Amino acid sequence: MQQFIIENDKLSQNQTDHLGWPHSFIEEGMLNTLPDDYDGWFCFTRMDFSIGDWAVISGLPEALKKKYPKIKVAFPSRKWFIELLGPILNKWNYSKHHNAIDNFDIIFKNNPHIDYLFDPGEIKQIFTDHDRCWFAPESNLPIVEQVLLRFGFTTDDLNKIDSRPSLYFTQEEVDTAKKVIGEEKFGCLLFSSRIERLKGRWDDKNLLKEARKFKNTPVYYYSDFDLEGTEWDELFPVRYNFTKMGLTFREQLCIKARAEFNLSYQAGVSDAVAKTTESIVLCPYDSPRANTVRGVKYVFIDKDLELIFNKI
Repeated sequence: MQQFIIENDKLSQNQTDHLGWPHSFIEEGMLNTLPDDYDGWFCFTRMDFSIGDWAVISGLPEALKKKYPKIKVAFPSRKWFIELLGPILNKWNYSKHHNAIDNFDIIFKNNPHIDYLFDPGEIKQIFTDHDRCWFAPESNLPIVEQVLLRFGFTTDDLNKIDSRPSLYFTQEEVDTAKKVIGEEKFGCLLFSSRIERLKGRWDDKNLLKEARKFKNTPVYYYSDFDLEGTEWDELFPVRYNFTKMGLTFREQLCIKARAEFNLSYQAGVSDAVAKTTESIVLCPYDSPRANTVRGVKYVFIDKDLELIFNKI
């Protein structure tokens, strides 16, 4: 496993068994954190670039500012991404029409807690999501909380300071969403994956058990498979297909964020709105590990295991 380090716009890497460090390193004084009155810059980027990768750390700037009111938070500009990480980012383009750099804008557009977008040559040291601390290397602790632990947050801070995904919509995006949804209560369904081997329908009997309490609620949805004639058709006969509505991606997210519930196969666009809606996610793995959001209810394909994070 490669652990990336970025200094003076140069990318280096170390081989490691587990990204980050044991939290005991901080307790033993082997790893410095931010001082309580820190008033400097915190410059950060992820090293994975899907919508979901950005979504799960989107609450980071606001959480940092709640603990460190004087801190200044900066992320890379498009120019920095292109010049410094261009070859890496190209690997995250899922089609010829997709530019992975746009994923940052989808999640962080209009975010009031980001003070600056830096260009090449401006920043000496840039932290990444590889700068994290864990209590156990295979922990289900959300990645954003692992990063916050690395920079001085205590377990008490993690319980008190909400670091779940945060999106900030423009007034135009809000107005468009309100015009579409009107006054009715509704939910959202998402049955898709960007991972090729997970495309199509999963064995989602456990998710269907959760869905029955929302029966007959109107839903907005996206699906890799036709819902007609399935159990989902019976449960949710009133459906609006996102792909046929001519909405931008952020307008769709704005609608999902206002839903009473989001029932979903595990996907980044559902992670992005989990703070403001009841979120129930079907996970295809034995454990979601760090790709989790506090408060989301996870159900699994092969067993009736439920992993529930206490809501903040």
